[in-house]
Amino acid sequence: MKTKLPLFIIWLSVSAACSSPVSRNIQDMRSEPQAEAGSSDAIPYPVPTLQDRLDYLEGKIVRLSNEVETLNGKVKALEHAKTHSSGRTPVQKLDDRKLKEHYLNTEGGSASVHTVETAQNLYNQALKHYQNGRFSAAAALLKGADGGDGGSIAQRSMYLLLQSRARMGNCESVIEIGGRYANRFKDSPTAPEAIFKIGECQYRLQQKDIARATWRSLIQAYPGSPAAKRAAAAVRKR
Repeated sequence: MKTKLPLFIIWLSVSAACSSPVSRNIQDMRSEPQAEAGSSDAIPYPVPTLQDRLDYLEGKIVRLSNEVETLNGKVKALEHAKTHSSGRTPVQKLDDRKLKEHYLNTEGGSASVHTVETAQNLYNQALKHYQNGRFSAAAALLKGADGGDGGSIAQRSMYLLLQSRARMGNCESVIEIGGRYANRFKDSPTAPEAIFKIGECQYRLQQKDIARATWRSLIQAYPGSPAAKRAAAAVRKR
């Protein structure tokens, strides 16, 4: 009995020695997650709020919008370059003779005929107004008559415009139109008449010396014309 009791005590001692490291290790293992949990609780990770997310999305939308505008600008530049490049045509040397023949054989001839007919109609209407004493109406129809192509209709229209302005008492226009008419149609029988009217208007505007000089030049240029005879009489009287 005495012998068994010490053996039992020794067995308990060994068992206690063996079990203590295991229990200690288990306790250590259990304490590690708690330590880790404690460390995570000590430094918490910030959770984004709804406003933070909205700000982030708004910034992203702005960046995307800028990228879209940049791409649109590049697309427009490419389209503009393509349009200008496609619109360029090779320069061809034109044959003046062929162009003239084509113009006369197609719309050119008909256009010139139409222009002549129009000028003739305007002259006829203006002449009726002039004969009926409506000088301003005649002048309005012949407003562009001091241009023309130098033909007979242009000559008659321009002289009728000069007569209408003279009957209206518009001496400035008479002097201007009469001078152009006398230079342009100097070989016409009405050129001396235009010069005489210029002298009359200059005299009315108190440019008497200039008017006498105009009449003398008329006498020298067209000595046998009726206008020259009237000019000589005007110089003697005035």
